[in-house]
Amino acid sequence: MGRHIPAITATLLIILSMSPMVQATDTDGDGYDDSVDAFPNDPCANSDTDNDGLPDEVSSGCTSNGILAHTSFEDPLNGTIYIDTGDSSVDRYLWNNAGESHVSHNVTTGSEMGFQLYYESTGSNGLTDGDFFGVVDYTGTVGSFIDGDKGYEMSDVDGIATLELDIVDADSVEFSLYVQQKLQSGQHTNWETADKIVIWFDGANSEIEILNTTGDDIDTAHTSLLGTWTTYVVDLTSAGAGSLKFMLQSNAATEAIYVDNITFTGGTALVEDYDDDNDGWTDSDEADCGTDPLDGASVPSDSDGNGICDIEEGGDTDGDGVPDLSDSDDDNDGVSDEDELLCGSDPKMSSDLPPDMDSDGVCDALDDDKDGDGWSNSDEENCGTDGESISSVPDDMDGDGTCDYIDTDTDGDGVSNVNDIFPSNPLEWEDSDGDGMGDNTDPDDDGDGVPDLDDAYPSDPNESYDSDGDGVGDNADPDDDTCEDATNCGEGFYPGDGISDVEEIACNSDPFDPTSIPQDEDSDGVCDYMDQDIDNDGVNDSEDGFPNDPCAFLDTDQDGLPDFILESCATTLTADLDDDGDGWSDEDEIKCESEADIETSVPIDSDSDGLCDGEDNDDDGDGYDDTEDAFPLDPTENSDWDQDGAGDNSDPDDDNDGWPDADEITCDSDSKSPDSLPADLDLDSICNDMDSDMDGDGFVNEMDDFPLDSSDWRDTDGDGIGDIDDDDDDGDGWSDSEERDCEYDPNDSDSTPPDSDSDGICDLLDLTPIDTEGDSGLPGFGLVVALTAIIGAGALANRRIEA
Repeated sequence: MGRHIPAITATLLIILSMSPMVQATDTDGDGYDDSVDAFPNDPCANSDTDNDGLPDEVSSGCTSNGILAHTSFEDPLNGTIYIDTGDSSVDRYLWNNAGESHVSHNVTTGSEMGFQLYYESTGSNGLTDGDFFGVVDYTGTVGSFIDGDKGYEMSDVDGIATLELDIVDADSVEFSLYVQQKLQSGQHTNWETADKIVIWFDGANSEIEILNTTGDDIDTAHTSLLGTWTTYVVDLTSAGAGSLKFMLQSNAATEAIYVDNITFTGGTALVEDYDDDNDGWTDSDEADCGTDPLDGASVPSDSDGNGICDIEEGGDTDGDGVPDLSDSDDDNDGVSDEDELLCGSDPKMSSDLPPDMDSDGVCDALDDDKDGDGWSNSDEENCGTDGESISSVPDDMDGDGTCDYIDTDTDGDGVSNVNDIFPSNPLEWEDSDGDGMGDNTDPDDDGDGVPDLDDAYPSDPNESYDSDGDGVGDNADPDDDTCEDATNCGEGFYPGDGISDVEEIACNSDPFDPTSIPQDEDSDGVCDYMDQDIDNDGVNDSEDGFPNDPCAFLDTDQDGLPDFILESCATTLTADLDDDGDGWSDEDEIKCESEADIETSVPIDSDSDGLCDGEDNDDDGDGYDDTEDAFPLDPTENSDWDQDGAGDNSDPDDDNDGWPDADEITCDSDSKSPDSLPADLDLDSICNDMDSDMDGDGFVNEMDDFPLDSSDWRDTDGDGIGDIDDDDDDGDGWSDSEERDCEYDPNDSDSTPPDSDSDGICDLLDLTPIDTEGDSGLPGFGLVVALTAIIGAGALANRRIEA
């Protein structure tokens, strides 16, 4: 059931005892061995002089999709060693520990990623000789491995073995898988449906299944995997960080799988290091300055510490220790190099200074006022003065910076020279009467003889006043409205307010005051003072409850609210919902058929609940609908069971059966059913439950031995026979008549007549009360007497017990 175990064991023990051989490895395939490659997993870079994590150089045209983690199981052989969970202090060979239920080892050495194996037995065999897990260099089955001379083998597990790689966060993974086959008489090895191979990536975000043969016969369903290396490339971008896992369940040594060359890749955008030796100078600057960009001790000379090496900054014309390239005034003549170049002088010759006529520090070539007189060179040229003579300046009467020669408002009074009668006098610009005196100074501008202060038209010689302020001078206005009274002015039409004086007097407004206008509320041309219908609603004011509002006129209850408002009429009034003010809305009165405009006409509301009887389902408010209320207007009554006209609440006998309701209730009969009568044995109109003498025999129930039998009431001896029918009331053996004859109490059992000779005849009546012979005069009489005495005594005792 496996390979030649002794040979393999010996081989492995020999390998384990040997020191690991160091082999050349170039993981990223960039031509540099991993031992000297600063970026062994990225083919785009290989060196990092200053060890800052940035490559000295990124290969031109190289796309960096770096290898994040890799193993081809080339680290020192570790496949036959595991830590026994039963005794973790001792390392054991896997195949020498049969029956072990769980095996786990994690060997991470060198640059390759780590892994673990978990084992779980599913049967009674567990691990036995020949079972194998781990890194191997045995190529008898696979021929050769994909990368290097080792791979990982899992075979004959007799349970479930799971190989789990270290957690990694990558964009993709590539690995190679070999599924063993063995030809026996032309047939494949005996993979069974119970055997299975499952490969998946268990990510934090999702799980990606790569291969799952569960339930398949691998010999027939997965023939493409048998006897060859199959390479898988899997996209992991959606999975998140996780672990690649291989699971095998088998029970034969020839049921084996091999795994090799597992590579995780991901985008790693490398950024080239522009200062390889980390000396503060970029590689390009060091190349320009002649120092070694890979030697941190080799740095450029920079005398002024400005970050530019001396060799790049040139000479120092003025010898001030600042190189000319950094010096803003190379010749130290007080004028910047920039200004000297613009002004046409030599920036490196201190004796060659730019001309500066006004000594303002701005050379003439750049100075817009060379003579420094406050006027620009161009203004002086436009104004006809000398721009290079400080004594030659333009005239500027108003001091606005524009010379008079080109100023359109020389005196600056806001009136252009063309319209200014006095263009050189800022205080004057107009002369209305042409008297040579400006209007601002002239007390009578229009020369009409009325001073401007009193002149409503100071610039119009034809007008001076406007008494009514209508904008028409009194000279032209036919109605100045300046008369003090009608007598002085006379009658006529005054256009000042558009109302004739006669009408204004009639309407009680002031004919001399243009602001005093007669009121005309309805605009009918008749002033309100004279108008009998101010609001023009067709109702005279004397009858109009709202004489100033055309939308209403009637207010029956005079509460200030109109009975109604005319349709489509705009008003601030609110219609009265209760025209007659009787507390009932018009709407309710219409429904209840009372007069809505007559205060004394109100709906009938028997229960005063605000609903008239016509609208109220319960007129008397007793909680019973009128249709079911025998007395709909009497809140104290609602039914009349016997229909005698008296409500049940006041009727003492609702069913009219002769028995009062109270008695029927007490006597447990129905007070509303004439067929239901109380039980009354003696017909004395007192029901049995209330009758102290139910049978009416004159003896109260408690004293009556027969309370339901009027013919008897006592049973002295308690024998169940009433005394009236009982011949011996006290049960003493003597009949009532005998006891009475013998003058003894027939109702007292202790009172019995003496009978000395026991002949049944009391001594009082016995002619021979004493029997001298002792036989009571009869043969055997003594025995009879004794028996009689015994029986009598027993009966008497029994009666007393019952009593």
